[in-house]
Amino acid sequence: MSAFSPRQMFLLDLACQPLAEAFRHLGYGVFLVGTAAERGEYRDVDVRMILDDKSYDKLAKTSSVEGMAFLGLAIGQYLASMTDLPIDFQIQRMTEANAKHGGKTRNPLGVRGLTNFRGDAVPEPNDG
Repeated sequence: MSAFSPRQMFLLDLACQPLAEAFRHLGYGVFLVGTAAERGEYRDVDVRMILDDKSYDKLAKTSSVEGMAFLGLAIGQYLASMTDLPIDFQIQRMTEANAKHGGKTRNPLGVRGLTNFRGDAVPEPNDG
C-alpha cells in the first residue's frame, strides 16, 4: 500500500509518462520503490529507472559517471517540480537492481490512464 493519496499518485504517474516513453527502448521501466511505496511514513520518494544491462552500460559509457549523476538529479528535480514530492531519482542497471533489491515492491510508473484513478464509489463505465 502506497503512502500517497490518489491525487499524489496520479501526479507522480503522470509526471513519469514522458520519462517512461523517452527511455522505453532502453529497458525495463520506471518504478516507485522504498518506504513510500510500502507504508505511510517516508523521508523521500524513491523513484528508479531500471535499464537492461547493455543499455545502462552504453548510456554510462557515453555520458560518464558525472553525466549519469547529473541526469539522475535533473530528472529527480523535474519529477519533484511536477509532483511537489521530495523525489530521490536514480538510474539503475537491471542486474545490480535485482541483486540488491529483488523481491521488494516495485510499483510501475508512467503507464496508467485516467480510469485507474476513478473513485471507489464510481460505477463501471458502460460498454454500450
